[in-house]
Amino acid sequence: MFNLFKFAAQEPPPDSKVTDSYFEKLVKYIPADILAAYVAITGITASVDPPLWLGWGVFGALLALTPLYVCYVKTAPKGFVSSKMFHWVTACLAFSAWVFAMGGPFATFTWYQPYLGSVVLILTTLIIPVLEGQFYPCSTPPVVPPATPPAVPPAVPPATPPPADPATPTEPPSS
Repeated sequence: MFNLFKFAAQEPPPDSKVTDSYFEKLVKYIPADILAAYVAITGITASVDPPLWLGWGVFGALLALTPLYVCYVKTAPKGFVSSKMFHWVTACLAFSAWVFAMGGPFATFTWYQPYLGSVVLILTTLIIPVLEGQFYPCSTPPVVPPATPPAVPPAVPPATPPPADPATPTEPPSS
C-alpha cells in the first residue's frame, strides 16, 4: 500500500478482533480512563442541568488530555515520539466520534440528530483502518527462491548377513 505519510512502524491496538462491532472497535482506541472520566462527569452534571459551556469544557479538557494520557501514562517510553503519533491522533479522533455518537454537547445543536452519531461512528471506524494502513504499511513479502527438491541420498540396501564363503564349511565336520 502507498504510504502517504512517512512514519515509524507502530503496533496495532491490543485485543483487536475482526468480529468487534463499530462501537467496540472505536472504544479500543480510546484510553478507558478517559471514557470513564467522561461518563462519570457527565453523569454527575446531568442531574443539575449544567450550563452549555460546562459540557463543552469537559469535552475539550478530556480531548486535550487524551494525547497526554496516551503518551505519558499508557505507553513506554514516556513522551511524544513519532512511533506513538498514530495512537494519540487516533485516540483523539475516536474520542470525538464517540462523544458525538453519544450526543454529548453536540446534542445541543438544532441540526444534531442521533442517526448522525451512528453515521459518524461507522465512518470513523472505517477511516481508522485507512489511517492504520498509512502508519503500518504492509511490507512486501520476502522473495523466496523457487523450491528445489532436496537431494535424495542413495538407497541403502537392507542389512543382510554377508554370504557364506564356499570354502568355509558352515557345518562342523562329521565323524
